[in-house]
Amino acid sequence: MVSNSMEGLIYRVQPYQENARLLFVYTPKGKKTLLAQGSQKMNQVSRVLSQFLTHIEFKDSEKSFVTLAESKILNDFSTVKNDFHQTKSAALILEIIDHLIVENYNHQQIYHEMMLALSASNILESSISFALKILKPLGYPLDLSGDGRKIKGINIEKGGLVYQGELDYLDLDVKDAITLLKLTLMPYTELESLDQEILYKIKGFILKYYQFHLQTTLKNLQ
Repeated sequence: MVSNSMEGLIYRVQPYQENARLLFVYTPKGKKTLLAQGSQKMNQVSRVLSQFLTHIEFKDSEKSFVTLAESKILNDFSTVKNDFHQTKSAALILEIIDHLIVENYNHQQIYHEMMLALSASNILESSISFALKILKPLGYPLDLSGDGRKIKGINIEKGGLVYQGELDYLDLDVKDAITLLKLTLMPYTELESLDQEILYKIKGFILKYYQFHLQTTLKNLQ
């Protein structure tokens, strides 16, 4: 990297004035907004760089609003962008970053987790895994540690396991709870592909969990 440089991932792009764009970038130090002058012009070099889901390097500043300078692409995630379903999975990760990550979080840890998830080969599964893993730093982790009793499943409202003899509603049964546990605990590189039926159930569970505990509807899960 060049002196005083920073890396980051563009999680949102917004047109600004006549020819510029605002790039909302997540970095190991938190969120920054970059002004990309002229990036809406067809012949401008920064047009390619100033795209959603692009990993870039740029000249850093202590300010949260910075004019883009000395920039280059580190990863354009072209393979992901060329597939609709992969793009939507990546968008889920960036939607969480956009709407739920604020100043007082451990940005270095979350940034590292985000990049691991985006770089995984099974991004459909890794995006779901990220949504579950990030619940802990967000302050609403699922309690999936059993106490020895026989497990029936998981309840969203209590945020954890339901045991035999308890009357709580089952949002997931014990079989799907095991899948959820694997997605929560396993490294992204070790995740197996899930069939569509299970993936649909897990996505629905996470959507409702975020709605109940974080009052947030993740559009990329709908």
